[in-house]
Amino acid sequence: MQCMSLSNNFPQSDRKNEVSQQHLAGTLTLPRFHPPPIFFLLLPPAPGIHFPHSTSKAPSPTSMELAMGAIGSVLPRLAELLKEEYKLQKGVKNDVESLSRELAAMHIALERVAKVPREMVELDVKLWASNVRELSYAIEDAIDAFVVRVAEGSNLVDPINQGFFKRILRKTSDLIRKGKARREIAEGICDIKELADEVAELRARYKFDAAAAATTPATATVDPRILALYKDITELVGIEEARDELIGMLSRPADDDQLNIVSVVGFGGLGKTTLAKLVYDKLKGQFDCAAFVSVGQNPDLKKVLTDMIYDLDRQRYISIHNSKMDERLLINELRDFLHNKRYIIIIDDIWEEKLWEYIKCAFYRNKLCSRIITTTRKVTVSKACCSHDDAIYRMKPLSDDASKRLFYKRIFKHDNGCPPELEQVSIGILKKCAGMPLAIITIASLLANKQVQTRDQWHDVFNSIGRGLTEESKVEDMTKILSFSYYDLPCHLKTCLLYLSIFPEDFIISRDHLVRMWIAEGVVQKTTNQKDDVLVELGENYFYELINRSMIQPWDENDFMYYKDGYDNAIISCRVHDMVLDLILSLSKEENFVTILDQERGASSLSKAHRISLRDCNVVHTIPEATVPKVRFLSLLRADVHMTPAITSFPILRVLDLYNCHFEESYHLKHLGNLFHLRYLRLHCGCITKLPNEIGNLQFLQTLDVHGSRSIKELPPAIYQLRRLMFLYFPENISLSDRIGELTSLLELSPVDVFRRTSSIDVNGDSFSLLKALGNLTELRDLTIEVWSSEVSSIGRILGEVLCNLHKLRRLILRGVHGIVHLDSLPEFLDLPQHIHVLGIKPMYFFTVLPVWFNSPIDLPYLSFLDLSICDMRQEHVEKLGRLPALQVLWIQINRESEWLVIGAGAFPSLTDCTFIQYCGLVFQPGAMPKVRKLEFNINVVDSEDINFDVGLGNLASIEEVTIDLLCEDAVEWEVEEVENVLRHVADIHPKHPTLEMRRSDEDKMVLDDEEEQQSEDPMEDSDMEENRAPDSMASESS
Repeated sequence: MQCMSLSNNFPQSDRKNEVSQQHLAGTLTLPRFHPPPIFFLLLPPAPGIHFPHSTSKAPSPTSMELAMGAIGSVLPRLAELLKEEYKLQKGVKNDVESLSRELAAMHIALERVAKVPREMVELDVKLWASNVRELSYAIEDAIDAFVVRVAEGSNLVDPINQGFFKRILRKTSDLIRKGKARREIAEGICDIKELADEVAELRARYKFDAAAAATTPATATVDPRILALYKDITELVGIEEARDELIGMLSRPADDDQLNIVSVVGFGGLGKTTLAKLVYDKLKGQFDCAAFVSVGQNPDLKKVLTDMIYDLDRQRYISIHNSKMDERLLINELRDFLHNKRYIIIIDDIWEEKLWEYIKCAFYRNKLCSRIITTTRKVTVSKACCSHDDAIYRMKPLSDDASKRLFYKRIFKHDNGCPPELEQVSIGILKKCAGMPLAIITIASLLANKQVQTRDQWHDVFNSIGRGLTEESKVEDMTKILSFSYYDLPCHLKTCLLYLSIFPEDFIISRDHLVRMWIAEGVVQKTTNQKDDVLVELGENYFYELINRSMIQPWDENDFMYYKDGYDNAIISCRVHDMVLDLILSLSKEENFVTILDQERGASSLSKAHRISLRDCNVVHTIPEATVPKVRFLSLLRADVHMTPAITSFPILRVLDLYNCHFEESYHLKHLGNLFHLRYLRLHCGCITKLPNEIGNLQFLQTLDVHGSRSIKELPPAIYQLRRLMFLYFPENISLSDRIGELTSLLELSPVDVFRRTSSIDVNGDSFSLLKALGNLTELRDLTIEVWSSEVSSIGRILGEVLCNLHKLRRLILRGVHGIVHLDSLPEFLDLPQHIHVLGIKPMYFFTVLPVWFNSPIDLPYLSFLDLSICDMRQEHVEKLGRLPALQVLWIQINRESEWLVIGAGAFPSLTDCTFIQYCGLVFQPGAMPKVRKLEFNINVVDSEDINFDVGLGNLASIEEVTIDLLCEDAVEWEVEEVENVLRHVADIHPKHPTLEMRRSDEDKMVLDDEEEQQSEDPMEDSDMEENRAPDSMASESS
């Protein structure tokens, strides 16, 4: 059908009628949106708006959520326009307020529609949602253009370097320019408001809200997960170890009531339901009654309880599903039935903690050793369900061998295995499946159905995985199972997840990189009265919630913890399973969220692209400059930048990310200062040697990350004009000016060597001026100070004075120094910020005794990581540290020999990783360190006889890894061996069977015992006796 557009020539009175008559035609341009001159420079024409019954492809069901996310991003921007600083005329303010109300109403309508089952949403509703999203983009771009125009030129030249008359002239021209910008935004807002009214009228005309409220599912789709309940045991491969481990966890004694609840957690497709069913079938004969109940995403509590009762005794409760009992009566019925029975119950696929709170009311705790297994995709739900911290079983992927056996078993019915010509590609396919049974079975089924199995066919399947190109019908069930987790996300997390489509498969994704991009694009929103530092916390919470919901995987999967520079006990990187990435890419493509350009996918249609990801390219893509005016996000990963137009072709770019790219620095960075809308700039390219001074024009820049461009030796002075900069990362050996104190919006910056300074510091002769300048950065959350100099005699006092201004610090690291420096004076000048999370004061900085900061642990409620060096560690110091409520990682270096330190019951309640280095022995009492998993400390062998060589490792309930340095000075061999044997025995009989590594130190200073000394002397005496005896023997022989 020929697309038509509304012209500006229609009489105003007939406009709405014409809209209603023409909406069937398909594409509608913005009716009167003739941008003023500023918009021609900075803003493309608004995107086409699709109306119902268009012949274009329907958006996917996620349109509603993405449209909601887009509106959620633009509403705060409209509120920003109403601020006094923009001085809008009263009529324009009224239009902005009216537009805000209309968009808020659209947001509510989208929320209602989003609650309808996705397969029930009509095409016209989906198309309308797509219109709203495009409208939101257009509004946000227009607001950006206005805000940039108002700010344009106000800070382009350093005022310090301007004369008085030039500054007056510049101020006058700024006033004229801002007045013109206000008139232009008034015209633009009027045009956009008309379009918004038309989109809103369309919603009313088709009664989308009423349709959403009235819609009920006519038919229920079959949940593909039901197949897991009816697996033939002969089909299962590689699950025996997981089954035995889960049974072992169920066998452990629980609390006094002995109701042991174990929760199985993992992302979709790992086989949680299959494992639970296998254990259930094996154990249920040992119990008086048993039930297996599936919950699901939108559960009916009454049905869950009814199904449970029926499964426990089908004869007695044969008609329970017809009962009129409400939830309370059903819970009472269950408790009455279970009160004298030993039972095993499986509650499969729980999504919400609140529902579990109701379900668990039905379980009568009768001290008969009953058992319950729950399965979930959410870590927080698993923690809420289990009976104790150790009762969580994290699903593991299949081993390489088990994956191969399962894969080949599904494809080849004969016993000859895989043909040699297919072995290599099959290894590649299995690597992408990454041990996920569902993925292995799905891909194997897809290949098994091909009548002729050629290497090319297998390569086609291999290349489609993780690229959003897998469209075979056999994959539908797997996609649906994985998509359950996606559709359970709130709208803002859906948008966050789709950003992962910019990364290739197997890429390790930095949390900070991801969060900074979300902030730059407005996905992370704060309230009007909140400060910018809240954005970081919110964004990190989004990241952790995606991990909690099993949509992304922590990079260090073994212990769910990865230390940032050794100082942060939080997850800071992740990866995406190829099958989940396949789903994300598919959704992103359908929603025109990110356009991927690589070796296989070219620049076929970029006219509607909002985000472009160009990666792993060594061939030329032709990207006409006219096709990219709406692009707000450009990511180039391991690509040749010569393939792209000059950066001036992207006038509204917000995010520019160049990672491991090759290009001509002078060509591509020359006009960097013209990207006035830029919020995020990452340049990690070895070919970059300097930044242009025009970078000071980027007055809205929030993140500048050139840490990976190690050829850069200095930052241009214009950097200090970026007053909205929140994150500044640069290579080591960069010299900073004390003007860094002017960047008062900074939240984080790279480690600062306060004695590596630029010439601007030397003028006043104050060697501490850079350190003092840091005291102006009152918004800082993260600060690492390096001192590689001997000029540290008064650093304690000055550092204390500086840090007293930084009340928002959450992470403080002090490192460097040539020689040993005592910091005993520091606590006199500094009270630690109450919100401090990470404190690391590295060698060679020492405190003689534990600082007074820890006298009242309740004053440090958030401290989770502590790294200190202390000369004299005493028992009372350990007791103070043991009362820190949130401490998870403790590294202590002790520089004088100390007494045995006793860790008492209840000490260190949250500690998971503990290291005591040098001159220290620890003894653990029952109940000490209940959560510690990793432990490293020393034992002085000579002194250990006083405690019978037993340090109490058996009292550490959660211990998994122990490293002990045995100090052997003045010890004899048998004493060392005795200590080693005792420690091995304790590890062997411990329920957790921790790994134990023992290292001997000072073996050259060991001594011999009396017997060994005697033996060392005997050989000399024996030889003398032999010599004296020899003549007698000879005499006897001669005789």
